[in-house]
Amino acid sequence: MSRCVVGAVLAVVVLLLAGCGEDAQQEAAREEVQAHVASLGEDAGYTAADAHCTKAAGVWFGRRETSSFLCAVPRQRGGCDWFTVAVDRGRAEVTVRLRDSDAGCVLPA
Repeated sequence: MSRCVVGAVLAVVVLLLAGCGEDAQQEAAREEVQAHVASLGEDAGYTAADAHCTKAAGVWFGRRETSSFLCAVPRQRGGCDWFTVAVDRGRAEVTVRLRDSDAGCVLPA
């Protein structure tokens, strides 16, 4: 293959991989919501390990400090509940609250 083709393929792969996986803030939000639903006990009926959250606010090739995340947590009986994770960095506090019951498992982009 020519160098131009190899370079183009590598550029596409890098761009695709840049949008994959969790960023650090998103990971922290997921861990907070997982801890919250775990603290509710098994009777609450959540599958905490499968929780997922919206990404941090983005700019070209980077992320901005984000203070609010939306997370979907699967319920054992099916469907997902949505939780908000609010981060107050000034007070070093994180608040997790149920936002919507049975809201679906696909979060907005």
